[in-house]
Amino acid sequence: MIDESILLGLGAALGAGLLIGIERERRKGAGPRRSPAGVRTFTLASLAGAIAQSMAQPWLVAIGALLIAALAAISYWRDRSDDPGITTELALFVTYLLGVTAMHNPAVGAGAAVVVACLLAARSHLHDFSIEVLTSAELRDALLFAAAALVVLPLLPEQPITWLPSVNPRKLWGLVVLFMALQGVGYATSRLFGTRLGLALSGLVAGFVSSTATIASLGTRA
Repeated sequence: MIDESILLGLGAALGAGLLIGIERERRKGAGPRRSPAGVRTFTLASLAGAIAQSMAQPWLVAIGALLIAALAAISYWRDRSDDPGITTELALFVTYLLGVTAMHNPAVGAGAAVVVACLLAARSHLHDFSIEVLTSAELRDALLFAAAALVVLPLLPEQPITWLPSVNPRKLWGLVVLFMALQGVGYATSRLFGTRLGLALSGLVAGFVSSTATIASLGTRA
């Protein structure tokens, strides 16, 4: 009897390879300058990772990863285009890893494959957003917010410090992060829907999160 989990993992790996492979096949091109990896290559790479993982031999998984990496390097080296990229080669290696992951957790493998396929399909939209839509000031503000929320906030202690008694530094900085987030939402909605409608929508939504921070944020903009 074959374990159902193995069949489910193989099915998830097959679906992941087909999904990413179809997206790459549409961008493969034709003729001697076409990309060497298409739907069959990606599907086989994903199934290879799943089969290697199902055998419970870590060395076999490692050898497979090295083989996929070597094939990707050869493909990049033989690329004849004027501006060769490594997206397809990197996607091939990621597809192999998704096949390995699908045997442990099919849901994670399938979900990650959808995310990868969406990223590959949204190439032109992401490029236009990064170059033409997003300004340097907006990028700087987004990086500052990310550093405040993901770097500074987790490092702050929850216990009061000597020079700031009876105050929780993490909660205090959390309010700062919340204030920054509400300002960012207000700016984004204003840019998308205009000042009049954008401010109304941001104030309505942010008021359910924190009325005090919303009033402070709108007061700052005023």
